[in-house]
Amino acid sequence: MRKSQSIFIRPLVFLLTASAVPLPALCIEAIGPETVITGNSEKTEAPLASRRLKTSDTASLLKNEPGVALATGGGVSSLPIVHGLGDDRLIIYVDGMCLTSACANHMNPPLSYIAPSNVSSIGVKAGVAPVSFGGDNIGGTIHVESDQPVFAKLGEDVKTSGSASTYYRSINQSTGAAFSGAVANSNLSFGVTGSIDHAKNYKDGHGNTVTSTYYESRNIGATLALKGDSSLLTLKAGHQSIPGQGFVNQWMDMIDNNASFINLGYKNSFGWGKLDATAFWQNTYHRMDSGDDKLPINLTPPVMMPYMPMETRGIDLGYSLKTEIPFAEKNILRLGHEFHRFTLNDSWPPISATLGSMGPNTFVNINDGRRDRYSLFAEWESKVTKEVTTILGLRGELVRMNTGNVQGYNNSNMAGMMITNYLRDSNAFNAQDHARNDNNLDITAQARFEPTSNATYEVGYGRKTRSPNLYERYAWSTSWMCSGMINWAGDGNGYVGNLNLRPEVANTVSLSAEWHDSSRKSWELKITPYYSYVSDYIDVNYYGSKTWTGGSEVRNILQFANHDARIYGLDVSGKVGVWDNGSFGHGQLNGALGYVHGSNSDTGNSLYHMMPLNGSLTLEQKISGWTNGVEMQLVSGKTEADALRKEPTTPGFMLLNLRTAYQWKNLRLDFGITNVFDRFYYLPLGGINYDQSLAGKRLNLIESLAGQGRSFNVGLTQTF
Repeated sequence: MRKSQSIFIRPLVFLLTASAVPLPALCIEAIGPETVITGNSEKTEAPLASRRLKTSDTASLLKNEPGVALATGGGVSSLPIVHGLGDDRLIIYVDGMCLTSACANHMNPPLSYIAPSNVSSIGVKAGVAPVSFGGDNIGGTIHVESDQPVFAKLGEDVKTSGSASTYYRSINQSTGAAFSGAVANSNLSFGVTGSIDHAKNYKDGHGNTVTSTYYESRNIGATLALKGDSSLLTLKAGHQSIPGQGFVNQWMDMIDNNASFINLGYKNSFGWGKLDATAFWQNTYHRMDSGDDKLPINLTPPVMMPYMPMETRGIDLGYSLKTEIPFAEKNILRLGHEFHRFTLNDSWPPISATLGSMGPNTFVNINDGRRDRYSLFAEWESKVTKEVTTILGLRGELVRMNTGNVQGYNNSNMAGMMITNYLRDSNAFNAQDHARNDNNLDITAQARFEPTSNATYEVGYGRKTRSPNLYERYAWSTSWMCSGMINWAGDGNGYVGNLNLRPEVANTVSLSAEWHDSSRKSWELKITPYYSYVSDYIDVNYYGSKTWTGGSEVRNILQFANHDARIYGLDVSGKVGVWDNGSFGHGQLNGALGYVHGSNSDTGNSLYHMMPLNGSLTLEQKISGWTNGVEMQLVSGKTEADALRKEPTTPGFMLLNLRTAYQWKNLRLDFGITNVFDRFYYLPLGGINYDQSLAGKRLNLIESLAGQGRSFNVGLTQTF
């Protein structure tokens, strides 16, 4: 296991000040001691509080970490990518809940269900993650924890604590507020949290408004916890409402997202070892349609994006049982069982009561879709010698998927002069057996060698498996309009499912070398090369194409298909103390560099959304109550692009950010300027600007998505 790949961030604010039950690295007791899997707040390039000031998107808290990139989504819904593998190729846990995007465009990814203000820790483990971290992934795992329950000390009276915060960002007139509060004695604790985030469309470095980038998100939650001598029982419940969120690189926008959850956790220590149990349920109602920014199109002749309502209901239900059993001195056995069920109904109401391309039937996209995962794992950690630690793991999973019959907007293959093939495609799909069972096997082997207090070397091999998601297998329509609704890539193309998809199997080798001073405070350098060969990688095949009305731009209809792929790359990160004296406080320089290359071994094409060479450099000063930082982000030109998806190339850029924070007793003030010089740049993983291109405002001109211009940000936090 590589320390360089275990990113662990703790907050400096928004945390209730009380005596809490401690949790190990990544907030999971069953993943091993910190000597093997570590997380250290000192190893991050900026406090979590400073990162929150820049964003309302929880995934963005991992921005600039080695090996991590972000694919652009909505303002609170970007998709994390780790070592070139993202979205459903990662397994993501929010307070132990394994959540799923309930949307054909993945507008509600797992990390969108927790506000940054409620995050107490976030960790990512790339590639060769232990089997106890989770299955059904080939790219790695992300674990997020909210604020932990607080308790009074023994003998103390009832204790109250809490926090309140607010912020403003000028680039999109973003405003927000968050609060938390708790009351507890030494055994019983009750806490509440809440937040609201609101933003208008942002402006790029030229001062132009980038439409469909607005958002509003509201979250509220409550926690009831009971602590025994060695046990902790926690009940969490909450609700999220997103009344609107624009998606500039998608055909559709989110017009409503309501989700409620219940999460029950139990942890205890016994004479034989530890037990960690979780049970959860989340219910999501999701609606999409063309937002106001996409509708008014002023061309001659006029081009209109029609209203196209889409309604989805998804339910995540599951539990996990994990044990940690010490044996034979310096050995730990971890055993676990997990179950996760995701059900999905996706239908699109008609917009016409008469025969047409969107009527008179309800279009049934996914009918009673079900994806069940049954998992068993065993993991053996051994301290072979004082210098050598090993972990061996085995995980078996049964993934069972099924769905019901479907129908098109009408029982015909034509809508006027338009060929839809609704009847042909639905009959072909309904005539087949939809049930699919995958028997998946994960194997991991890792060794860590620490010959001195100044050097650590790690090597790991992993065989990881992921089964297709419901849309990859069961999206059935080949019509241009309907296939275009199946798209979480932001590329303007249409996608068709494939019932015959096989699970992806990634064989990954990773090395890591780390050198540091004995206290890990003055300097550190980490170098991590990695290589993955993915059998049956779910890429695409060409199915057809469409020329846009009124122009000559062509987009493709693509069908998900298995191919083999290769991915390799390098992460470099480090820090060095620059000064340490009374006059100027403590100064430290932090840096990170990342490169990844991915290609389809069958076609030779580049894989989609491969981040180009990029790096960050931060000079941070701490003196008295002040924390100041100068940050540089550097990204080279993106020249490796997926031609089949018509992925755009982008030029390189450099951005400069400034930040400062002052802590006075329980009051913290943050101020920052992002993109100080108001540079214009394109996002290498931003996809296309659909509003300006394919929606018809600038026919024949496909534009890449531009990033945000200069923003002045201010935040205020009071804890009590």
